[in-house]
Amino acid sequence: MKKSLFLFWATISFAYFAGTIGVHAASRYQLDAVHSTVGFAVKHMLFSTVRGKFNDVRATAEIDEQTGSLSSVNAEISVASVDTDNAKRDGHLRSDDFFNAERYPTITFESTSIAPGANGNYRVDGILTIRDVSKPITLEGKLLGKMPGRVAFEAAGQINRQDFNVTWNKALQSAGGLMVSDEVGLNIEVALYVPEG
Repeated sequence: MKKSLFLFWATISFAYFAGTIGVHAASRYQLDAVHSTVGFAVKHMLFSTVRGKFNDVRATAEIDEQTGSLSSVNAEISVASVDTDNAKRDGHLRSDDFFNAERYPTITFESTSIAPGANGNYRVDGILTIRDVSKPITLEGKLLGKMPGRVAFEAAGQINRQDFNVTWNKALQSAGGLMVSDEVGLNIEVALYVPEG
């Protein structure tokens, strides 16, 4: 009898404290595309830098309403929306030399772990898929600010495009080396919000 009574009060006490000091519930946020940029940068002809972005991006994230803590991220990018401010170059990027937008229309990212650090910093590990090739990558991120129902983050990382079968290149006969660097920098600034309803 005493043992049963003890278990009863222990259960009640646990439920009470879990409700008062337990983990806050996370809310599902979605990308505010108008106020977000998913960009990249790559060296061209050894010296200059080509910068671009994707104009059609959809993403969701699980975020703690009170703290702004990020727990998961999922994103889908339309390859056809690549934009480097040069129509001829964008057409080349959509071709099979690079992304092959017709055969592989989307790039995806799915987080596998998120480690918070000091001052709103984050390490986000996840799986990036390009041309149906999936590889782990790491992004270093930071919480820029939050208000009820809205948050903003930035993140950066680097990939080797050869890892994703994006292999086209051209030798520079006069200067030596290759026209396009294999290393691609990722630069992300996103705003997210909780949809109404």
